[in-house]
Amino acid sequence: MRDGGRVCDHAFANLFAWQHTFGNQWTVCEDRLIVRSRTAAHNGFSQYMILPDVQTPQLPCILQQIKEDAGTRPYNLIQLSESDKMHLKQHFPDTFMFDNPRNMADYVYDVNDFRTFRGRKLAAKRNHVNKFMSRYPYRYETLVPDLFDECLRLERVWRSEQSGHSDQLGEEERAIRAFFDHYLELDLTGGALFVEDTLVAFTFGSPINAQTFDIHVEKADIRYDGVFPMISQLFAQHLPSQYQYVNREEDLGLPGLRQSKLSYQPLRLEDKFCARPLTEDLRQITRLWRDCFHDETTFIHSVLSRHYDESRMFVRKADGTIVSSCLLIPCDTAIGKIGYLYAISTAERHRKKGLAEQVTRDAIAYARSQHMQAVALIPADEELQRYYARFGFEPHPYPMRFANDCDLGTGDATKDYPMVLKLQDFTLPMEELFCTPER
Repeated sequence: MRDGGRVCDHAFANLFAWQHTFGNQWTVCEDRLIVRSRTAAHNGFSQYMILPDVQTPQLPCILQQIKEDAGTRPYNLIQLSESDKMHLKQHFPDTFMFDNPRNMADYVYDVNDFRTFRGRKLAAKRNHVNKFMSRYPYRYETLVPDLFDECLRLERVWRSEQSGHSDQLGEEERAIRAFFDHYLELDLTGGALFVEDTLVAFTFGSPINAQTFDIHVEKADIRYDGVFPMISQLFAQHLPSQYQYVNREEDLGLPGLRQSKLSYQPLRLEDKFCARPLTEDLRQITRLWRDCFHDETTFIHSVLSRHYDESRMFVRKADGTIVSSCLLIPCDTAIGKIGYLYAISTAERHRKKGLAEQVTRDAIAYARSQHMQAVALIPADEELQRYYARFGFEPHPYPMRFANDCDLGTGDATKDYPMVLKLQDFTLPMEELFCTPER
């Protein structure tokens, strides 16, 4: 694969160890390797990686094969670079909409920074390492198969101390076992940190390319102060000198993990774009949205890439053209599943005809059919508050917040006060309504 991949998802060891989680299958098409993933989390969407990149004269044939494989279901091209995106936009204009999920960007560091934790910005890491060295009698060893049982024991201890995301953590344990079962065949390199005779941390990874080493797994017993910076530094010091960069993979949108990765002062974030084919409906929805709200196409396409599903986009047409629409985004909240109504819009010359009311009532009916607890929306002004009160929406005295890098509010967090229509009998807590939107 030329000089190897660009991001952690291109590392063969990752593709292999996570294959069951993501349903990875592969084929060779023309001059490219195509990896398809398809999971329940993708709602039936197929995700395709074209390796090493999309920049080939054979791309039209490859895309046709992917389209035929996907059948009638939508699909995404994933893990695209900036140059891949520009290539698609240049050679296939108005064919794809693009998204750049922040939670999927890889963190890339200068490996020498990890070897020394030099400079003022890394002083806290340096202090943690010094404290660890002064406090504990430690030793570092190369990770070998004889240590795998101890590593799995430590991983279970680490996992028991984590809260939430149990499915993700369970899949990670499965992947770690796959890494260990084929450690030598995958040509993995790792390290282990001991305090006296107790294993307190381990890590391992593999090259992405000739200059970049990818850290697949790093686990530690946090009861030992400074243990994570310590294992990170020792492992970097033992890496072959050919590696200039270390990739510590993505943060998955987890606040604690993001804070930790940023604290190591990344050299850059390696963006990963995805591309979803534009249907005629999506083109019309984009135009309507842009005309009504004056949002940039880039933002509109990011929202639609993440949250659009034909079954949850309620529209009305005139002469075959979409003139009114409402997107329902399912969200997990403290009160259960709710439907968030977003971008309710009607073309200017079709207003005052009751179309917005129709698509709003369609969305409410859908939420009822899915046994959601409530539907909610954020009106932009008092006139809209009065309008939605007619449907039974009531104002909530606390803001609505989203676990999402894509702003789904008004654009002004001080004005993001929702109105809520209860569909079930429950008591709405008197606090911020924190939502985790489904993708």
